[in-house]
Amino acid sequence: MKQYRIDIAPEAGQEIEDIYLYIAEDSPDNAARWYFVIHDKIQTLKDSPARCPLAFESSFYDYEIRNLIVGNYRVLFRIDGQIVQILHVKHGAQERKPF
Repeated sequence: MKQYRIDIAPEAGQEIEDIYLYIAEDSPDNAARWYFVIHDKIQTLKDSPARCPLAFESSFYDYEIRNLIVGNYRVLFRIDGQIVQILHVKHGAQERKPF
């Protein structure tokens, strides 16, 4: 089984940090737990990223955008050869639109 390399775009990294800080305002323990869960789930994309469905946002671009659901959040990513590029991390309640 081939393994993909994970590449987290700067925007996605910033979104992860912002979400962590937002959760930490109420509960540092929950924020730390969320951070490790999202990191672990993203790492599962190394093995079979195509298992995740196409995201609504995919219809706006000339390449496929997939989403991995992690609790209340969607990890939006694309597969480019051997690289899984994490594009954004959005709350599920956020409006779905082009980036």
